[in-house]
Amino acid sequence: MLGGASCPATTAVVGSVLLTNIVMESITYDASNSSVWLVKDTPIPCLQKDNQVLIKVAAAGVNRLDLLQAGGRYPPPPGESDILGVEVAGEIVQMGVAASKEGNLKKGDRVFALIGGGGYASYCLAPYQSVIKMPPNMEYIQAASVAEAFLTAYSALFWSGRLKDGESLLVHAGASSVGLAAIQLAKNLVRDVKVFATASKEEKLSMCSQVGADVTINYKTQNFSEEVLKTTGGKGVDVILDFVGAPYWTSHMQCMATDGRLVLLGLLGGSVIQEPMDLSVLLRKRVSLIPSTLRSRALEYKHQLTQEIADKVVPLLSNGQVKLIVDSVFPLAEAEKAHQHMKTNQNIGKIVLSVGQ
Repeated sequence: MLGGASCPATTAVVGSVLLTNIVMESITYDASNSSVWLVKDTPIPCLQKDNQVLIKVAAAGVNRLDLLQAGGRYPPPPGESDILGVEVAGEIVQMGVAASKEGNLKKGDRVFALIGGGGYASYCLAPYQSVIKMPPNMEYIQAASVAEAFLTAYSALFWSGRLKDGESLLVHAGASSVGLAAIQLAKNLVRDVKVFATASKEEKLSMCSQVGADVTINYKTQNFSEEVLKTTGGKGVDVILDFVGAPYWTSHMQCMATDGRLVLLGLLGGSVIQEPMDLSVLLRKRVSLIPSTLRSRALEYKHQLTQEIADKVVPLLSNGQVKLIVDSVFPLAEAEKAHQHMKTNQNIGKIVLSVGQ
């Protein structure tokens, strides 16, 4: 049995009231041209599993994968909503039995969550295992910028990259939400780490410095591999967070330290390496290539990751030691403008959709 009432597609339990023939606003898209627009007749989702909660969404984060999904290049995992959006902030209005008994959540809690899909809407479902209570001093717009960026950065740095005290780190796309999160987590959770960050213009580099990057590199006017080698005395960096992919392969092999870890988080520059690929570098330097994605991970992985974020990162967010950088806020109805803004690569930090405020 589900907590509250199970309901068909045109009804929903909100709080303790069963509402009938209720629909909500959401964003739909046309994969043939990547356009997105608001619709007002989407059925409110109903609990399908005991571990789910229903969240009344106040704000939703915008991510690159949303643009890819809107263009038909990143379908949601099986069983997930095909509505865009993988991170939200809002209020819990309904809970399944397991969610009520096993988690530390209750109806009325202000939360942020990582979800498989459905965030660009007035309501969404989330497994309680990927839901985190908001600190009292955090606003919904800020909270909507936490889940995807900080869970991705944390898992890349510490689970995949195994970043340790005294090591060095190169973060590409340093002024993106994930990049800014990674810089701050490295500086706050590891001792004596040297952080390099790349970006395309001075305003972005300045923000990277403000949140803790030791060395900033304009990849349009500087060779990041040469800069890393010069600064490290030829040693190279221990961990690289890479969103670009194929075009950076040779440069990464040049500036990677012995026993270094290259964490591949995206393929914005392409997936096929055009130049000759010398595998002897991997052997000689004992480089580990670690691809990492988050959306399709098993729920248990996300649960463990969420718990570590709640224990180690949320207190830093609450006391202001780690900053949430929000670039811009768009109403849900202007999701297309938000996507266009992201496509220009002008944003510094998170783009957020205001949904229920």
